[in-house]
Amino acid sequence: GCMLANHTCMAQMFQRTVNQYDKIRKRGAFIDNYRKQDGFELEEFDSSRDVVSSLVEEYQAAERPDYTTWGVDGGANGVGLGAGSSRSAALQAEDIDAKY
Repeated sequence: GCMLANHTCMAQMFQRTVNQYDKIRKRGAFIDNYRKQDGFELEEFDSSRDVVSSLVEEYQAAERPDYTTWGVDGGANGVGLGAGSSRSAALQAEDIDAKY
C-alpha cells in the first residue's frame, strides 16, 4: 500500500534535543570522558548541533507554502540555506557520516 503522512512535527523533537544539548554544553556536563579521548574534538558535537539546527529549519520551512523554493534563494524572510546553496541538511549529515 501507499502511505501519505505529514511528519513536520519532527522539528519540535529535534528542537528540544538542540535545547537540551545547549544546556548540557553550557554547564560542561557529561563531557569529561570525551575530553580524555585522544584525537576527539568537542567541536564535533557543536558541528552536529549545527546540522540538527539546519534540519529543524528545513522542517519548519516545509510547513510554509514557499517550501519548493526554500534553500534556492534563501526562501521567504531569508530563512533557508542561503543564496547559492541548494544543499539540504540531510546531505550535510551524509557528508559527516561519510567522514567517520
